[in-house]
Amino acid sequence: MNVILESERDRRTLTWLIQQVGERALEDACASLAGKRKCYPSNLAKCLGLVPPENLSRPSPEQVRTYLQDIRKMLT
Repeated sequence: MNVILESERDRRTLTWLIQQVGERALEDACASLAGKRKCYPSNLAKCLGLVPPENLSRPSPEQVRTYLQDIRKMLT
């Protein structure tokens, strides 16, 4: 499965999709994308007729802490 993951939101969405339909259904969805649509999690969700929950767009508190730590390291 060659899903394109460009952000943490993509990773969370992919995890959610796997929980909803399983890896085999995602592989089938990747193979059936029409035209030149790429295997982004959002395209796969549309292909499967699913709408990811809104809370997937927000990072977890742990991820926010990690981002802030990384930024602090870059600034020092």
